[in-house]
Amino acid sequence: MVTSGTQDGLFSVIAAELNAVEDRLQGPTQESGALLSVVASYALGSGGKRIRPALLLLTARACGSDQTGRIVTLASVAEMMHAATLVHDDIVDHSAKRRGRPSAAALWGSDVSVLAGDFLFSRAIQILVADGDIRILQAFADATVAMIEGEVLQLQLFRDLKIGDADYLRIVSGKTAALMSAAARAGALVAAAPVATAEAMGTFGLNLGIGFQLVDDALDYTAREERLGKPVGSDFREGKITYPLIHLMRTASVEDRIAVEDLARREHISDEELAQLRGLVERYGGVPATLRLVDEYLARARAVLEILPPSPACHSLLRLANFIRERDW
Repeated sequence: MVTSGTQDGLFSVIAAELNAVEDRLQGPTQESGALLSVVASYALGSGGKRIRPALLLLTARACGSDQTGRIVTLASVAEMMHAATLVHDDIVDHSAKRRGRPSAAALWGSDVSVLAGDFLFSRAIQILVADGDIRILQAFADATVAMIEGEVLQLQLFRDLKIGDADYLRIVSGKTAALMSAAARAGALVAAAPVATAEAMGTFGLNLGIGFQLVDDALDYTAREERLGKPVGSDFREGKITYPLIHLMRTASVEDRIAVEDLARREHISDEELAQLRGLVERYGGVPATLRLVDEYLARARAVLEILPPSPACHSLLRLANFIRERDW
């Protein structure tokens, strides 16, 4: 069943393929042992926007591919890798919820969950090897390395209020944008697009992914939990310093910076303290500053698409950039 990311017909041009991806995602967990199958299926079946498989499908179409089975298989790889990273992220962040329901770690514990995440990564690599295109395998392998590097850098900068734009963007580019870049590049490669076009689509996915994560950072200070699918304010509680807070620390008075530093040192943040932090972010325009940066990266993404001929798929890619900017979940 096509997920909520297809609202307002955003992915109508690839609706059949996205439904096929949903069916394909159940295959890798079969005959893998009862517990592993249950946990992996739970991670894959948690819904979500399915942005990464949609990105691969749309890019392949926009670059002229008329294949179906192969691009559906590769699109399912993109979602399997994404699901694996979410399972691992929830373990690292000690998150009890994911997309409005208990995380895998909360239900089965870290030991089983980390192995389920490893399994999803490994099965994705098996599928890529079977596909046989070393360029596509390389794109996803590079993205996997970048995601791990981004995660480790974020851990190194745990609760570090002195984090600068460069390190923040390295984290975002690795943790979120790298897989989107790989998905878009793979879509072009499966369509046998020229090397320059594949490079450009990778750049499109990278900029789109950075914009996507920046919107997530803004929503952590403004969204409603029932829409966001996780507790609002969880980033700061988990020790993650995101762009709204970076802007706050850059522009706030000495007194307010000291107040934020005091909060960052606390092991537990109460709802009242979190409300205080959100008030400071609002006072210093942290969310509008973040959204201005979103607009910069999404503008870069849209500009890349000018190399593609007009088509329904290319139009959907443009609409995807607009959806990322406007979403509230």
